[in-house]
Amino acid sequence: MSVKKHAIPLSVSIFSGRVWVTLSDQRVIGLPLEAFPWLQKATPEQQRHYELSPISIYWPDLEDGIDVEYFTGQWALGALKDKNRGAIR
Repeated sequence: MSVKKHAIPLSVSIFSGRVWVTLSDQRVIGLPLEAFPWLQKATPEQQRHYELSPISIYWPDLEDGIDVEYFTGQWALGALKDKNRGAIR
């Protein structure tokens, strides 16, 4: 069984109305800041205070975070596979 490597977050920036994440596979992905109202309402200082883990980005001052899969779209692909698998049965 092979284990697929997942890109991990290296840094986060918030500018131009987007949340930008640089991943270990060299991708830089930006999502609209408005998709995260709790982050959009935060002060710049709160936005800059984040913690990275291999699977998520967490803002301790805001007590909330975003899974990396949300940026990469892997969560959507997984949901589609599950849906299709259920339809085949």
